[in-house]
Amino acid sequence: MVVKGGALEEQAAQQEAPALKPVVKAWKESTRPQRAMVLIILFYFFMTTIVHIVSWAIHKPPLRPDAVAFAMLSMLAICIWHSLIVKGRRQTIAFFLIAWAISWFCEFIGHNYAWFFGQYKYTGTLGPRIGGVPIVIIVTWSVIIYAAYMLIDWLIGLRGEKQAKSWWGKTLWGLLLAAASATLVCAWDMMVDPFATSKVWSTAVGKEAWWWWKGGPYLKELKVWKGGGGVPIGNFVGWWLAPFFIVFIFYMIFQKRNLISEKLINTVPLLVYAYIYYTVVVVVLEMNWFENGMNQVALIGFFTMMPVILVSAVKLAKDYTRENALPGAASDSR
Repeated sequence: MVVKGGALEEQAAQQEAPALKPVVKAWKESTRPQRAMVLIILFYFFMTTIVHIVSWAIHKPPLRPDAVAFAMLSMLAICIWHSLIVKGRRQTIAFFLIAWAISWFCEFIGHNYAWFFGQYKYTGTLGPRIGGVPIVIIVTWSVIIYAAYMLIDWLIGLRGEKQAKSWWGKTLWGLLLAAASATLVCAWDMMVDPFATSKVWSTAVGKEAWWWWKGGPYLKELKVWKGGGGVPIGNFVGWWLAPFFIVFIFYMIFQKRNLISEKLINTVPLLVYAYIYYTVVVVVLEMNWFENGMNQVALIGFFTMMPVILVSAVKLAKDYTRENALPGAASDSR
């Protein structure tokens, strides 16, 4: 039977054509800039893997502060790019200004007056500084906080919408989201501080990032290049409070519905968060060549950061491997 008429012919062709896989359909529906963003992060994963394969072959960890700064600046560019597309210009400017201002202030009083985080000092290894605080540290704060906050937004399907109309309801949601985001951020520091103050930096490459005057009880048995061993508990309190206030202030004052939801681009914060985890955990395992015990830092990182990454992976599998189950298929995509 021959179907006549343009509309009927098109409908018949669609019925005969094989259905696209959800991930393929999502990729085709993405714009070129959105695809580029995903590909850039995947490229970073690939290149980082190559670097570490070479490192394992020559038995030397790639402890390069300049490489760390370049990677973090790249992730910052991706986060700002992502935010401009998903959140819009006003929210992007607000979020990153709040993040940079609060994180710099906390680091400034910590480095110069031993408040908030504890008694520590930065060296000149991490590059240019403002008030003693390396710029790359402020960049890193904003990247990990944005990735954590937007990962939660995507994971539970908030789409940037405030879930209550009353002031009390909005405040409660703001507190919950700020607490969840701060916990994901602090989970990363459970690895970073023992990693950055390790004696391996001095032994392997002759460079050090920062050190604690007195140290603390967390992983006290690990050797440090200078100052007291271990990390103060107050450091993690500070690492939790700073992102908590950043997210809470942004949510209460500037948060608006996302411009784009339930699209492939909304998975970018997960990729950034996973990349930040990956870059640190592999180097920590390589540092174990020089100091037996660094592997426990990697173990801690696995059980603090990997749960949310694995749960997110389950959501990805659910959204992009089932036929006719593309996210947003049965709802508004904006």
